[in-house]
Amino acid sequence: MSDRPDARQATRWTALLETIGIHQITAREIQAESFFLGGRHKGLVVPGARLELRASDLPARRKALLRAVIRATPDAQEAGQ
Repeated sequence: MSDRPDARQATRWTALLETIGIHQITAREIQAESFFLGGRHKGLVVPGARLELRASDLPARRKALLRAVIRATPDAQEAGQ
């Protein structure tokens, strides 16, 4: 067992940010969500994230994650493909 705290464990700072509506998203979470979005939407990560954002019953953390995926993923048109 390590002396270092678990990265997923909430600290007082992250708990405070969560209560005021600021969600910290890690690069690993973005990468994992991009992978699953690609699987659900036939490789179309950004359009899939935008489509899922339209759902009205999404929790705030899920919305923040989808927005982070959109920001972090280069659009195919911008990449010149």
